[in-house]
Amino acid sequence: MQEDIVKNIVFYLKENWGILALKILLGIGVFSIGYICIQRIVKKIRKRIEENSLEEDIYIKRTSNLIGKFMFILLMIFLVLAIFQVIGFDTAIIMWWVSLSIWFAMETTIGNMIAGVMIMTNQKIKLGDLVEFMGKLNMRGTIEEINVRYTVVRTYENKRVIIPNSILAKTPIKTYKSERLIRGEVFFTVPRHVHIPQVKKILIETINANAKVLYKEYTNVWIENFDTRGLQIKSVFFANPQKKSPFMIARELRPIIAENLKKYGINIPYPHITLSAEE
Repeated sequence: MQEDIVKNIVFYLKENWGILALKILLGIGVFSIGYICIQRIVKKIRKRIEENSLEEDIYIKRTSNLIGKFMFILLMIFLVLAIFQVIGFDTAIIMWWVSLSIWFAMETTIGNMIAGVMIMTNQKIKLGDLVEFMGKLNMRGTIEEINVRYTVVRTYENKRVIIPNSILAKTPIKTYKSERLIRGEVFFTVPRHVHIPQVKKILIETINANAKVLYKEYTNVWIENFDTRGLQIKSVFFANPQKKSPFMIARELRPIIAENLKKYGINIPYPHITLSAEE
């Protein structure tokens, strides 16, 4: 039995050695070309990850190396299977099982990576863009980093928020940096006994003193609401986000407004609860 199998193999090799040699040479050629292409793809991905970060630190380099190695191994697996297919082995079933296993094992990671590639290639958002995330995220900030797995946003509370790309791709995004003029807002709470016209004058003068505030005649102040703390005052102004974000201007204005109000004896109330105890 074994001798018959060996004879059949030897006979097949003698009869088809030319075709087999050609397929092997073709496989070597495909491997060489594929290997060079994979190296270039991985190098480009790593470079793009490092370029899409405002922070040049060792963490970003480690992240790009890790993702680069993962992509290299994944692409090499498919390249080897493709070479076997070229030589003459039917690897369709093997490729299907490998693809299915990888997908179930790394569904979330792969989803984030696919979304990350889409975000980086369509360039709808870029580094430094001022954006507002709608829906459940409901926050504003500046795009600080974009890589294959996640996007980092620096909020106006100076918090670094990491958002998986699979979530970001499903979230409506409003971009502000491309606009020539947008409205900024400043909220304050003042005691109920204050003289409203005086407070309004102080706020308008303080806001308009900022050189980045435009169309100063439209700067306005009104009472938005009131509660046990006092009157909630809303101030609005206009600014060019391409020069400076109105949210950044608002953050700069808050301590200045508080200081100017304090000069007139107007202190911003804090939440408090009065407790009384009897013996």
